[in-house]
Amino acid sequence: MKSRWLTGALRFASTCAFGVVLQSGASAAASLRGDVFVVDPGHGTKFPDGTPLNVGAVGPGGLQEEQVALEVGEDLAALLRAAGAKVVLTRSHAVPFRIATDKRLDNRARAALANRLGATAFVAIHCDSSLEPSAHGTSIFWLRPNSVSLANAVRARLRPLDLGEAAFHARDLAVTSEARVPAVLVELGFVSNRHDAALLAAPAFQKREAQALFNAIADTFAR
Repeated sequence: MKSRWLTGALRFASTCAFGVVLQSGASAAASLRGDVFVVDPGHGTKFPDGTPLNVGAVGPGGLQEEQVALEVGEDLAALLRAAGAKVVLTRSHAVPFRIATDKRLDNRARAALANRLGATAFVAIHCDSSLEPSAHGTSIFWLRPNSVSLANAVRARLRPLDLGEAAFHARDLAVTSEARVPAVLVELGFVSNRHDAALLAAPAFQKREAQALFNAIADTFAR
């Protein structure tokens, strides 16, 4: 009964008005088979009339957080599909913008989707920014005890990328508060830092970050 409900819910999510896209791998490995992950590339939200609502940070060189998050989210989704998981993207290349009228409610809706689907985990992908150009490194936030293992795994897998760490602690954010399933918000680096931004703009490095996130998810949930 649960399987039938989940199938129907996923089919609904793939066509909902907020542009959620469901993708899965037909010939994937079994390690994450049956798991459902909601991958949330942060920001990328517009008002119904098309004006920006939640665009995220933009670095001094023009690097856009919402675009980096989208690329890494798509790369992560591809890796998860290849491992047998079903993936719901809150934004995608096909539907790059969400439509909403309230930024905080939209953020909560992203995590609420993971709750409705009974997802294995929710992963929000962001980039950081600061008025202090020397600020750099990754940040990982979570809130509930069921998210600690995933947060620790993400921390361990991002460490070899040598970006440094800006923050690692529980934090009450819209998505971490709303999510009842294991949930983390990951800041991939600072678009305001010259070194971080150069890496974040490179497709090869975006794939490395996606691989690190995938490895952390597999470390936590793979069977």
